[in-house]
Amino acid sequence: MENYINNFLFTYFPHIAFAVFWFGLITRIVLANKGIQAKSTQIFSDKYVRLGSNLFHYGIILVFFGHLTLFLPESWYHLVMTTETKRTIALIAGSVFGLITVAGMVILLVRSYTSPRVKFNSSFHDYFILFLLVIEASLGLSAIAGTATTSLEQYAALGEWAQAIITFQPDAGALLANHTIQYKIHIVVGLLIFMIFPYTKLMHMLVLPLAYFFRSGYQLVRRPFGTAIKS
Repeated sequence: MENYINNFLFTYFPHIAFAVFWFGLITRIVLANKGIQAKSTQIFSDKYVRLGSNLFHYGIILVFFGHLTLFLPESWYHLVMTTETKRTIALIAGSVFGLITVAGMVILLVRSYTSPRVKFNSSFHDYFILFLLVIEASLGLSAIAGTATTSLEQYAALGEWAQAIITFQPDAGALLANHTIQYKIHIVVGLLIFMIFPYTKLMHMLVLPLAYFFRSGYQLVRRPFGTAIKS
């Protein structure tokens, strides 16, 4: 029974999650592309929300790209570094960017309860995705200590599993059979986040212009007859 669950969660479930992700991504962009950015930016005039949002976005994007290194075969990264060096870099970068992400989420959560405007514009989906992200980030940060002390073989197995998934290996789940439950929950929660990503405000991370993060802000200047201009 344990082998069946492990095989389902870490061999088949990743493909289900990515299929749902791509379906949601395509349909959301095609059917609601004009509303994605507007809905996510309507409360950014709150300076604390802006601070928390920038910390969260930069942090989670850098964490995401850090996780992409799992897909690099050993033969590639061994051209410039050893597995031990790669693990050390992952530990340092993961700690820094993970803490930045958590700091941003804490600010956003606090403002969602203390700011009437933010609270009014926040939905159950917003709280739910933040809840999942807090769990995911907490698991990731707590796993760092384990990663530092685990064997290099177990650390390398994480990359081998990721590569086995994208190459559709039928026994990919076996590579994680001996990993701790902490790592396994971290992976499962991460896959759940991928599944619901297209249906949340996080979608604007894919469509929001990079220059938006560097804007100095704006103010509305009222004209006669109720019109407004941005300055």
